[in-house]
Amino acid sequence: MDLLGRVIMTRKKGISTSLIRANVEELNTLPISEHYELTFFNHDDLGRVMDFLEQRKATFGVHAPFIYRYISKHPYPTSDDMLLRRDTYQINLQCAVLAHEINAEYMVIHFPNAVQKDKWLNNRKILEDAINGISMALQHIPVRIENVYMNDVFHTAEDYLWILKESGTHMCIDIGHLLIDSEIYNLDPIEFISKCLPRLAEIHIYYADLETYSKCHHAPWGDSREFRKILDFIHEISKTLPLDLIIEPSDDCSAGLEELIDYWEGV
Repeated sequence: MDLLGRVIMTRKKGISTSLIRANVEELNTLPISEHYELTFFNHDDLGRVMDFLEQRKATFGVHAPFIYRYISKHPYPTSDDMLLRRDTYQINLQCAVLAHEINAEYMVIHFPNAVQKDKWLNNRKILEDAINGISMALQHIPVRIENVYMNDVFHTAEDYLWILKESGTHMCIDIGHLLIDSEIYNLDPIEFISKCLPRLAEIHIYYADLETYSKCHHAPWGDSREFRKILDFIHEISKTLPLDLIIEPSDDCSAGLEELIDYWEGV
């Protein structure tokens, strides 16, 4: 913090353990980095993960649910099912407490539900639970809200700026999710990122479109014009803004991984 008590953010380049699908046996195959974002390990893996970070002398953040699990496979923070909704926030809170205890720098959560068609924004109770749930986690660790995909009533930059302001959080823009939403809702990705800049802390970098996503969860690289425009824009804004740039490919397709790492190393 500075003399006025403001949080000073510094720029980091990092690697998500999605690259090894959080397989603790493959930790040492990860490229050398100053920073890692920890994904969905098992509870018994925690000691080995912390030893790995100590050996690499790396900082880290965590991606909820980290070593915990939601009762459904995915988080449901805006579900009309109160059980699913409250389970999501309870698990996120457990994750936030642990993240603080192990000295993580931040926690990433998804908001709202992915692939949601119902008009949940009309439900005041869902909104109250969202603000309260995020605020409770924020008492323990800085929280970054990651944009999801295919939520019919919540997908614009203005939507995310609203929840960021109401909850006092910062933004993690997932480029793959943004590219999918740009196909469906005719969003301009550069405009979306630009509008979020005042509260942007982190960017997840990998490629996705609707066809690719059905074959490869997080493709390292793509040849689309929009993807290249986004990469160029990230390169420019990262020169002056303290953004954490995290590459987040999955382990189910390796084509293009060298290109992604080359870009990441050069940005």
